[in-house]
Amino acid sequence: MVSVSTMLLGLASTSALAHASYDDLPTYTIPSFNYDTLDSAEQASDILGALKTDGIVALNNVPNYEALRQQFLAKATECALAGVANPGDDTTFVSSKRFDDNTKRYTISTNAGLELPAAADDVEAKCPGYRALYQEFSATVERAVNNFGAALDKTSFTASDGQQVISSRKLVSEAVRLDHFHAYEAAQQQTPSERRLAMSLPLHEDHGLFIAMSAPKFFEVTPAGQLHERRLANDASGLIIQTGNGQRVRPVLKDDEVVIMMGTGASRWLKTSEHIPAVMHGMKMPESLVASGSRELRAWFGKMTLLPSYQRLLEDEHTVFDAHVNRTTRFLLQQEPEAKVIGCATGRRLTPSEGKCTLQRCTVKPGKSDPGDGCQTICNRENHDPEDAPNCKDYCDCSPVPGPAERCWMLCVANLPDSECPLSSQTCKDQSLICKATPTAAPTPAPAPPTTAPPTTAPPTTAPPTTAPPTTAPPTTAPPTTGPAPGPAPTTSAPVPGPAPTTSAPVPGPAPTTSAPVPGPAPTTSAPVSVPGPAPSTTAPTPGATTKAPAPGPVPTSAKPAYPTPSHLQC
Repeated sequence: MVSVSTMLLGLASTSALAHASYDDLPTYTIPSFNYDTLDSAEQASDILGALKTDGIVALNNVPNYEALRQQFLAKATECALAGVANPGDDTTFVSSKRFDDNTKRYTISTNAGLELPAAADDVEAKCPGYRALYQEFSATVERAVNNFGAALDKTSFTASDGQQVISSRKLVSEAVRLDHFHAYEAAQQQTPSERRLAMSLPLHEDHGLFIAMSAPKFFEVTPAGQLHERRLANDASGLIIQTGNGQRVRPVLKDDEVVIMMGTGASRWLKTSEHIPAVMHGMKMPESLVASGSRELRAWFGKMTLLPSYQRLLEDEHTVFDAHVNRTTRFLLQQEPEAKVIGCATGRRLTPSEGKCTLQRCTVKPGKSDPGDGCQTICNRENHDPEDAPNCKDYCDCSPVPGPAERCWMLCVANLPDSECPLSSQTCKDQSLICKATPTAAPTPAPAPPTTAPPTTAPPTTAPPTTAPPTTAPPTTAPPTTGPAPGPAPTTSAPVPGPAPTTSAPVPGPAPTTSAPVPGPAPTTSAPVSVPGPAPSTTAPTPGATTKAPAPGPVPTSAKPAYPTPSHLQC
């Protein structure tokens, strides 16, 4: 958790690296702390200081970690290759992805509480011995993570859900985890344009609280399928991070250290006493592995910490994290067949998440036809349709648009100008950005609930047949998003003489105190769309005029968002 506002400096296009070699970036030594003395108040304070500066620290001297890392990464790589050896095999534990520079990635993921039961059996059946080794290695990293959380309790750092302070030890030790192993296979061949790409995995921020990760290991695969370890310099892992002052660097990753890198979860889910920057990071496959004439792999493990399942969310105090995860999981399972679990099992980003991006200005290539949803959409959209990227490449010409941008429901959109809204106050609503600091285009300062939708004047007492049905019949206006109940119809179905409305009790002359909206198109949370008939306002409608309810078609755009509830997990 961390506020993302100061990281916006780093949201310039990743293409800025296209003309600079990875080797030209300066090296960066991650602040490292002795695991044996994490309970020292002085060292805990130093850890917090390092996190506030760059959002990244390392833990050294973790018992058994170095040896287990060596064994696990080798075994997991072997298992991943076995899982993809037969393309026709219905493998449930390994997923794959190809990046724009032709790098392939194979993933084995495990998510506490959401793991598909068949996956563990599938791994063990195809790769005997993996499960026990994974459990031992994961438990070792888990202990390091829990002690890291306990250390924060010895500092001035506090976190709350807006109602009560939460112990860092409890927050971390009881959090939902997402483990994933990645084996990246270097491209055997690259076109000149692929080779010029700045990144294999573009710069991004993780949307968890933080991720604990290993230094990668490198392997060459022999023609017989055996793994031979390759040794690369510890500042040549391929990882690129952006420091708190906006400088892009090559961090030094050591075999015996667990690296902890902060995400944006705190700023989205919690209120914290200290500002800790989320770490913008990406990966470039080492040049020595590309087009080498043999299969070259980069093996890596990460354990993401989310929130405890019972924890209330700051952004929605009525929602606990478990419900948030479950409804996001249901959405992913419906929309993307390969998304087996929450988080990033099959891709670096959770599909419907917010995140920083580089906006592209795209047009159709000469002689090509416009793809289905248009170049501007498909080239700025991620994880929506597997054909988006190849169609963009084949049919569209794009160039980066200067300035910060954010991904809202998979679509990259430009941030609002600073003069209009501070960056820290901008938030996604559907597939656009709005300003939290000022109300959206609601028709009144406090839109009335749908129970006030019946006519605000005396006409209901005459019960004219042309007015009573429209105020209650159209089902499309009954469940607006702000309605306290899914069906307010009972409050209007039987108009009676006098002040029949149940909540505002309007009188014929003066305007009602609850700013009764026009019948039919009851305002929703955004209500920015104009509708036929009188525009909603705080003045009382003319008697009779309100009885001419508009057709149910022009529902405000937020009544049916493009996707269900937003998720803020990104890894």
